[in-house]
Amino acid sequence: MLHRLSKLIGGLALFAFLAGSAQAEVLVAYVNFVDLLKDAPQAQQIKQNIRQEFQARDQRLVEMQKQIDVLEGKLNADGGRMPVEEKLRLQNDVDTRKLKYKQARDELDRDKQLRFGEEEERLSRVIHEVIQQVAQDDKLDLVLQTGVLWASPKVDITEKVLMRLRAMQEQGN
Repeated sequence: MLHRLSKLIGGLALFAFLAGSAQAEVLVAYVNFVDLLKDAPQAQQIKQNIRQEFQARDQRLVEMQKQIDVLEGKLNADGGRMPVEEKLRLQNDVDTRKLKYKQARDELDRDKQLRFGEEEERLSRVIHEVIQQVAQDDKLDLVLQTGVLWASPKVDITEKVLMRLRAMQEQGN
């Protein structure tokens, strides 16, 4: 009985302490990190840079596909009149080229994803720094991002962070 009473008194004391602490003003904000990664001008710049970086390889794939289309067209148009050996050779050539094309396309896609992941990681660090700057400037005590079910627009600092990222982009940072 005495043990239960001491637990009850301890619980009430903890509750009183927490209630008193709750009266202290704590400034909390929310930021939608996914939107920042998607909407930041730096993200658009990354996509454009990666597109340019891999443009030559993309063009080679376009040329490979054109060659395959030409050979398939020839096979479809003239295949019935070709000697069997020539038709088989052409079909094997088409199949081999298709396989090489698929391998080159898969490799290019992996390389692009890897580069994008590297650049996105770098951008994530920049975004975190900007969020910290906004939090310090606004004297925020806590900034939440992932796992928030709902946040009032008055605590959402996503647009403020995005404006700073845009300003950084305009300044060339």
